Amino acid sequence: MEIIKLDHYYELIFDTAKFILDPVKIEEEKGNIILTDSSLNLNKNKIFNSSGEYNVGEVFFWGFDNKNSISYLFQNKEGSLLYARSEIIEENLKKIKMMEKEISAVFLLNFFDEKIISFFRPNLVLTNKNINLTKFEKQKGDKLKVNLKKVENLIFVFQ
Repeated sequence: MEIIKLDHYYELIFDTAKFILDPVKIEEEKGNIILTDSSLNLNKNKIFNSSGEYNVGEVFFWGFDNKNSISYLFQNKEGSLLYARSEIIEENLKKIKMMEKEISAVFLLNFFDEKIISFFRPNLVLTNKNINLTKFEKQKGDKLKVNLKKVENLIFVFQ
């Protein structure tokens, strides 16, 4: 899996699929677009903006409506990643936990909730906040390429 920070969005790249995360400008020709702002109501073609179950290539993913935003759980053969830009409601935390007991990576953008980390116990925490967690090594940059099966106790802070 690879995540790259670009000027106005992030790219999430798996072996068989690429996703554009929350771009400022929506350009369908760039690929599969993941939007967390539930007020946009733009779910169509390659734009994903609502709760539900989806797949692109060999990546399966689910959207969970959290009143004002949508969080997404991605799964593929390498592992799983939970992506959120705001708080995940308790009901959805439980649904996600039933689907995936242990999540490989958690990507929390523009906020940080230690409750999510303690609930899922990921090996990789991705964020744009300068955080510290006990027993976690920290790296910073604008690009991370990692095997979700092999990474352990890493915080990656996007700059």
